[in-house]
Amino acid sequence: MSNRSNLALGAIWDETIAFLRAEWSLLLPVALLGFGLPTVILLLAVPIDAAEAGTIPKLGPWMGWFVPCGILSMLGSLAVSALALRPGVSVRESIEVAIRRLPSALGLLLLYAGLQFAMALPVGVAAALEMRAGGALGPISMVLNLACIAITIWLFVRLMPIWAVLSDHAQSPWNAVRHAFALTRGCYPKLLLLRVVMVFASLLIMLVLLIPIGAITQLLGRMLGSTSVTIVLSFVATGAMVAVVGGIWTVFVARLYRRLSGASIGI
Repeated sequence: MSNRSNLALGAIWDETIAFLRAEWSLLLPVALLGFGLPTVILLLAVPIDAAEAGTIPKLGPWMGWFVPCGILSMLGSLAVSALALRPGVSVRESIEVAIRRLPSALGLLLLYAGLQFAMALPVGVAAALEMRAGGALGPISMVLNLACIAITIWLFVRLMPIWAVLSDHAQSPWNAVRHAFALTRGCYPKLLLLRVVMVFASLLIMLVLLIPIGAITQLLGRMLGSTSVTIVLSFVATGAMVAVVGGIWTVFVARLYRRLSGASIGI
């Protein structure tokens, strides 16, 4: 087995750029459907008063939109991964692959929800006991909360290639998790750094782009005399940016998955 801690991330990025240049016309519609559309739907579902005020919306029926949007997002991750992993595949074929893998993807979601519940249970019990004893949260619940955060971050890193794993081979949710763990064994620090850099780079790019886009949408809204137009246009622009960033990241992870798979068999 090769040393996967020596991953050449620069070479993987070059492969990603080459793929984007060659297949952008195929990637863009799938990314818009899988990443952009769910973003726009969720933003439109937020109560308009909260959207205009920029406040956190209250819980309500609008949150039911998370279900179809989450399914669309999973389909997008699987379909974009299929495009990046299968040379010559069409948009229709990539979506068909995503639909066939969707039951396993939903199974992964259930596994994650079960784990979160299992972690939240002792935290809730500790918090309730501390509140009953002293009227405030104490060190035990704080330590347990930090432990849950650490475990969640560890899982996000170790399962980074999970959608590529599932898109490449039909398998049960548990086998997909085991496969992803096997591929990322020994390279956690580098993958953690990669995840942190990706998050901050994505936020920075979106913030930089949103400033001029926000100014343009406000200008159009004033010209048309409607603040609703401004809000809708900004939502559409945000969805487009999420689609581009999500598509690029998913392709990069798919190429990373290929490199990890090659390292696992000594290529």
